[in-house]
Amino acid sequence: MKVFFFRLFFILVLVFFEFSFLDVLFPWISAPIVLIDSVVAWALLVSFPRVLFMTIPLTAFFDIVASETQGMFTLYAVLLVYVLSFLSRRLLLEYRGINMALYALFASLGVLGFTFFEFIFSRGNPFLWTKEIVATLFFLVPFRDVFLSMLLCIPLFVCVYFLIRRFEKYMDFIAQGETLRMK
Repeated sequence: MKVFFFRLFFILVLVFFEFSFLDVLFPWISAPIVLIDSVVAWALLVSFPRVLFMTIPLTAFFDIVASETQGMFTLYAVLLVYVLSFLSRRLLLEYRGINMALYALFASLGVLGFTFFEFIFSRGNPFLWTKEIVATLFFLVPFRDVFLSMLLCIPLFVCVYFLIRRFEKYMDFIAQGETLRMK
């Protein structure tokens, strides 16, 4: 039970940090950078079933608080977790020396992917778009803001990655202590 409340508190802190700190200091940010960084870090640190127990509540709480299109960020995060889990287990294990740079690149591409995901699914049915609508909408996307968000994502990912790695080690330590007490 203690582990559950620690995890819930950690999720609330991440969402609070996203809304109270980053959105205030950097209003041009095009995506929830801290949350995407944390989803990528969890996907790379723990197994797929365990990461879903943190990703779904984190992103669902963000969707509720943000009052934007409900469930869109949750859907994107689950897709991102699935892709990163697949890539990390099959492709990234061979590159031991440059893991952090590669992981930061994945987080930055996650921000870019969320921007495009939000662009496509918040503008109506993409199957009904004509060439004129696509050309008009293409100029509405602020690419400078997306690029700056991607750049800000890289150093922030390093901090979030080490924070989540330390948090997961502490949660494993607490869970081990609780199981030893039960025996």
